[in-house]
Formats: sequence, C-alpha cells, structure tokens
Amino acid sequence: MAEIKKKTIKFKGNELYLEVSQYKRNWDLAILAYTKDDFYGDITINLPAMFLGTDEGFINSLTKDSGLEKVLLKKGIIKEIVGPFKYNYGTYDKVIFDLEKLKEYDPKGVEEYANLMKEQEEELEEEE
Repeated sequence: MAEIKKKTIKFKGNELYLEVSQYKRNWDLAILAYTKDDFYGDITINLPAMFLGTDEGFINSLTKDSGLEKVLLKKGIIKEIVGPFKYNYGTYDKVIFDLEKLKEYDPKGVEEYANLMKEQEEELEEEE
C-alpha cells in the first residue's frame, strides 16, 4: 500500500507535520507537530474538566505566543477562535478546528479520531 503524502506547514524555517490523536484521559482532540527528524511541540493542551465538542480544542500558549496559531488560522485548520479561557494560572484560546482541512495534514489520524468519537457516541446511546 502506498503511503499517503501529508501536507506540511512551513513555519520559522521548519517544515511541520501535524499528528492528530486524542488525550487518553478524556479523549479530547490532541494535535502535535513534528519536523522530519524530531518532535516540534504540542499544538493543543489538555485541560481536564473543560467540556469540548469533537472539533474543539485549547491552544497551547507556546503555539499562540510563537505565532503558529495565526498560521493555522490563515491555513483554515482553525476555523474560529472562540475566545480566551482562564484555567488555573493560565489563559488559553478555545478554538474550533476544521477537521476536513486537518485531514489534509494527517488523514489517518483524523480518521482514527473520528472513529473513536463515533464509538464513544454509540456507547453512550447504548447506556441510555
């Protein structure tokens, strides 16, 4: 099977690959960035007890401060910045992601995330 070519994001002299997954504790959307050779950083941050939709997440403050959040918004990966939310000692932007656009950067990761969300939804329906 041929490997699917992923789109990359050029940012500050790096070519970034995005990896979509979920946080194990609450299954919220997790997005990480890698260069060809190394881990670059977390795009999202897990804030337990903050309820999110399947296409929502909180932006890591380093992502925002570096300007990467603006690049993700310009590329359409982030559809909307809902607003800043205080959590403990930090303030984080809650955003809505375009999962179809994100699929261009990590098709397998988005598919696995969508399947997991569907399974969870079915489990909740069975419990009712």
